[in-house]
Amino acid sequence: LAPSLGRNLAWAGRLDEAFVRATALRERLTGSVGAEHPHALEARALEAYLAHLRGDHREAVVLALAVARVRCRDRDERAPMDVARAAAAWQQLDDDRAAVTHGRELLHMWDMLSRHRALTPGHTEIADMVRRHVEALEGAYV
Repeated sequence: LAPSLGRNLAWAGRLDEAFVRATALRERLTGSVGAEHPHALEARALEAYLAHLRGDHREAVVLALAVARVRCRDRDERAPMDVARAAAAWQQLDDDRAAVTHGRELLHMWDMLSRHRALTPGHTEIADMVRRHVEALEGAYV
């Protein structure tokens, strides 16, 4: 499955089929070239996007964070956008504990990117929004 086929299936409204195929592609690539290979990361990013479109926001967050984590560690120029994508899925979580856990990881990545001066003003605004939301959720547990 080429990523374009997955997108075509998604555009045709066949999200479940597109997601299954993207997952199979990611699993094959992970098995053959490794989870951190650029093609495997792209397949995982596509899988995250399709999970988000399907309304499976928890899965979308987990997958998107996996991509962002690798790209942040490697100081890849795409890292800020990947963290922003993970944050977009994160905003849809309805489980407060998961939101705090994943929000903390997002904040860690935003902080790392900030230290490396890799954030645009728009990304800084997203990071601030995540920080406020996580702090509000954590305050609810006190």
